Amino acid sequence: MSLRYQLKDTSVQVQELVPPYVQTELMGKEQATDPPAMPLAEYVDEVMTILTQEPGAKEILVKRVYPLRFAGNSNPEKFYEFFEQFNAAMAGH
Repeated sequence: MSLRYQLKDTSVQVQELVPPYVQTELMGKEQATDPPAMPLAEYVDEVMTILTQEPGAKEILVKRVYPLRFAGNSNPEKFYEFFEQFNAAMAGH
């Protein structure tokens, strides 16, 4: 947001890409086949659809990232509950 603000009077367009947990090998080979992770091809397809349909979008958000992005909007307690669940799942607890 700060970068977008700083460049608002230039020809540069800043778009924030917010990925969910995606099947890649960035965090190890297991991640590439981890069922809770979004398949990479599905992620790329959805991102490209958003960019095509909304070329001026400031945030590129696939549907699977909505629970993370909007968790605290309506209820801060829900956010903290989701935060705990998500991080426990990522830590394997």
